[in-house]
Amino acid sequence: MGYTYAMKIQINRLTLTAFLAVSWLFSLNWAMTEFAVAAEKAPAGADQRPLVATSLVDTAAFTVHLPLLQRNYPIPEEFRGLWVTRFDWTRFGDTVTTSDLDTIVDHAAAAHFNALLFQVRGTADAYYASTLEPWAARLTGSTTRTLGVDPGFDPLAYLITRAQQSGLQVHAYINILPTWLCGLGAPPDNTTPQQLFWTLSHSASTWSAWRVYSDPVTPQHLTTCADYLWATPALSLTRDHITAVAADIVNRYAVDGIHLDLIRYPGPNYSFDPYTLQAFSAALQITPTLTITDWRPAFQRAQIDAIVQQIYSATTALKPELLVSAAVWPNYTSGYNSYYQDSKGWLASGISDANLPMLYASDIVNDLTAWTTRAQEFLNDSSGRYVFPGISTNYTDVTQLTERIEAARSLGAKGVALFSYGALNTYDYWDELANGPFAITATVPQPAWKP
Repeated sequence: MGYTYAMKIQINRLTLTAFLAVSWLFSLNWAMTEFAVAAEKAPAGADQRPLVATSLVDTAAFTVHLPLLQRNYPIPEEFRGLWVTRFDWTRFGDTVTTSDLDTIVDHAAAAHFNALLFQVRGTADAYYASTLEPWAARLTGSTTRTLGVDPGFDPLAYLITRAQQSGLQVHAYINILPTWLCGLGAPPDNTTPQQLFWTLSHSASTWSAWRVYSDPVTPQHLTTCADYLWATPALSLTRDHITAVAADIVNRYAVDGIHLDLIRYPGPNYSFDPYTLQAFSAALQITPTLTITDWRPAFQRAQIDAIVQQIYSATTALKPELLVSAAVWPNYTSGYNSYYQDSKGWLASGISDANLPMLYASDIVNDLTAWTTRAQEFLNDSSGRYVFPGISTNYTDVTQLTERIEAARSLGAKGVALFSYGALNTYDYWDELANGPFAITATVPQPAWKP
């Protein structure tokens, strides 16, 4: 949103030359024909008012509306995150190359982003040289067949080097509970390291006990689940493995943050897995009147909290300045009740540094007022930590994108995150951001609670 200051300037013949000499400071383009003065159109979105002029005689009066010199966006510290999903930079049939990552870094830096939320884990696979999980098949152009095949370079290591050269932070973005894909059968069982599907299947009390269950006898099935096969967080082996993955990344790579996604249950009907039922049986010994309907929500939120706590403790012990953040459900109440995600509680209890609410749900994505209200709700309960509202990049009009950046600023947010690189690149809004809301470069804010 632009704006102008109006200044009334009395000009006579003797001062006209001096006025023109300094008028460049106000970014005005003057055209003078027979003493008529016209002001160029104000910047897009500015408060546009006419220039009043009269013929110059010995003394003439003008009202000139001068645009602000600061280009409207004087923000020295602001998190400007860009989600880069695995779908944004891998393609079926092609092995990824360093040039794919060069393009991402170059675009982001030119548009004055300062942080990349770069996905390095999808479904218990690795988009980096992991010692705990196999190379992702997408790196070598397939969905599952080439799981474990080395792409020939380490994408995360390469990206970090390039990003640092361009002044960009890198936050390793990991999916937490999805363990494999639906409808494709089991993953290959001959990879090194072994894929988590097989580790859990062989280690759990029964073949499928580690999965989420929709009722006490029905685990998620590979052929009928909707998108991902989810592991239950009630199994400590699951929590410990995911924590180890996050800690391994922080220990071996110069990442600036760990970013958690899909850190929740898949829906309100999950889970009645054996580990959850076992915990309920133990609770019944203490309170025989309990019902599973009343007991399960709090128990499941505690399991999600436990993963966040473990990851935060393990990673910040290795690197105290690390920023641990999470992509969270866009409606807190719905996330709390139906997905067992207490994202506001994480900030309040100090087990996360930043929430990035995914404010591109269908009910608010095209309604700026509703979007702003939802962002405000999250910001109101930040407990002194960060909330970076998530903004869709899938708009056919860039104004819808920039309006939300401005709305977040007006609410006092310390930054924003845009989802995602792929759509932003499709619409080619890089110049619009660099010349608009991100015209002035910004540094990532430093948390007061960090060393």
